[in-house]
Amino acid sequence: MSSPRRLVRSLRSTVRDTLGARATSGPTGAGEDDPFAKFRSPTGPTLVSNPTPRHDPALDDDPRLVVLLPHLDVDRMSGGPNTVFQVTARLVREGLRLRYVATSGALRPDVPAVLDHISRVSGVTAPDGAIDLVDASMRKATLHVGRDDVLLASWWPTAHLARAALDHVRADAFLYLVQDYEPGFYPWSSKAALAEATYAMPMRPIVNEPFLEAFLRDRGAGHFADPAWPRTTFMPAVDRAVFRPRRADRPAGSPRRLVFYARPRNPRNLFEIGLRALRAAAAAGVFDDAPWEFLAIGQDLPDLPLTERHMLRSQRWLSYEAYGELLGSADVLLSLMLSPHTSYPPLEMAAAGGQVVTNTYGPKTADALAAISPALRAVPPDVDPLVGALRDAVGAMGVATAVTDLPATWDEALADVVPWVARQVHDLRAGR
Repeated sequence: MSSPRRLVRSLRSTVRDTLGARATSGPTGAGEDDPFAKFRSPTGPTLVSNPTPRHDPALDDDPRLVVLLPHLDVDRMSGGPNTVFQVTARLVREGLRLRYVATSGALRPDVPAVLDHISRVSGVTAPDGAIDLVDASMRKATLHVGRDDVLLASWWPTAHLARAALDHVRADAFLYLVQDYEPGFYPWSSKAALAEATYAMPMRPIVNEPFLEAFLRDRGAGHFADPAWPRTTFMPAVDRAVFRPRRADRPAGSPRRLVFYARPRNPRNLFEIGLRALRAAAAAGVFDDAPWEFLAIGQDLPDLPLTERHMLRSQRWLSYEAYGELLGSADVLLSLMLSPHTSYPPLEMAAAGGQVVTNTYGPKTADALAAISPALRAVPPDVDPLVGALRDAVGAMGVATAVTDLPATWDEALADVVPWVARQVHDLRAGR
């Protein structure tokens, strides 16, 4: 039986076909079915949906580093926003006061829970009042700033917001935590162009991973083409207390375990190629030597067959600690990322002592990743090379590997970065 919504759509279609589109769109053709309705206003289209920045004199006596994030939702915190907290919360130790702003998604579940999350992730206990939280995600919201506030963007739409806010503060540039080549998130399009444009804005970048910085430099992206432009970069830390070998803790006789970082809603994670490679590897007998279980993490999925004898089963969302236990208990990880950034799962799995299959891209070469750990097997992002790498990873299980070039703590990873960011904040406030 058709749903009421489907029936209404069918009736509209019939009326349009009989009387023409104007019958349902009104005299101007600007009804709800008009694909050009959003383009008809002389003030449109809206390119980036952001709060409107405005100077608030009441904030002038309490200057802050204003950290712009897409959301402040504890249940949606992943590697990206948590890294923002790692970098910025440590600035409290440098005497800076912070204001975190949710620009497009909600602040959930409440302020105390978000503050607790920031403290748990970063290990920083902030004095009372040192950190403010603001939800500016509502429609037609305003971003209030004081004259001596400094903005830090963490995603390309927030960079556009930070650029607009420069008209209301003393600083002539903003800080920009760059964690991926974000134009690559989209087809060649307006969004890709708008993301690319952020690299030429008046900003001072903090780049997550030297691989990404090298890619942006080689590409000549905006200010990255200028070797003298102020910037800093860091290699992310992997907490060895969380990500450590746990395979010996599995019950005797339990199957071997492969974890697939499966995110079909994120095209850069190459879900289709990874799934096809797993199926081809299973069909070729790569997993015939012993019982195996195959777990998909990252997004909710139905159970998916690999062969008649092998099933990929979805693993529910886990806490940070439980996720570390899962990787530590796994034998092989398949994690793909069509990006110059490694993403975190391959690094975390290598630290946990398992074998990792991932892909190359630009400066993220097989040799560069192997220098971090021989457990990192990087091949071109295609089915046949991935099947070969999976076969090699299964054959190398149990071989001890060491992570040789990865910080063990965030204090170590950010030892030079946090003082650099603090200096930039003071310089921007002073007009330097």
